[in-house]
Amino acid sequence: MSAPETSVSAPAARKYVEFSHTFEDPWSEGDEESEVKCTFRFAKPNKVQIKRLQDTAAKSTANASRNLLLDTVHPDDKAALAQAMEDYPGLATTLSGAILKGVGISNELGK
Repeated sequence: MSAPETSVSAPAARKYVEFSHTFEDPWSEGDEESEVKCTFRFAKPNKVQIKRLQDTAAKSTANASRNLLLDTVHPDDKAALAQAMEDYPGLATTLSGAILKGVGISNELGK
């Protein structure tokens, strides 16, 4: 007789959504293709991640943004994101701003 099957409930998978940013790189190599398009998948930040961002942003907004992105990026995109943030340091602020806006944090009120 075989042992009864037991099911272990796996933790709910995180939902990831794509965030894209396109911009011109005036310092790009060569005369052609100066457009840069970055697309990465991110999970919704949880309360602890938002609190950590808020606690560390006063010291260094750039590091707080970078940490939030690395905490929430899809594992398959993590290395590419880290390299993109090295190549384009402003990318961390831009992408984290879009993510924060998606969870209700914004400098814009109304409308």
